[in-house]
Amino acid sequence: MGTVLSSGKATLHELQTVYGVKDLHGMLEIIVIDANNARAMQEQQARQQGR
Repeated sequence: MGTVLSSGKATLHELQTVYGVKDLHGMLEIIVIDANNARAMQEQQARQQGR
């Protein structure tokens, strides 16, 4: 839950009143995918700069 809160994907109030456990898991998956994509982009940029 802390990861979702600190990412700004939802507030504590929203997690307590609006979203369910499935929503929380979906948000966590989005955060993981976003982080993976950002890492891949950084690696690609580093390879291009190394040429």
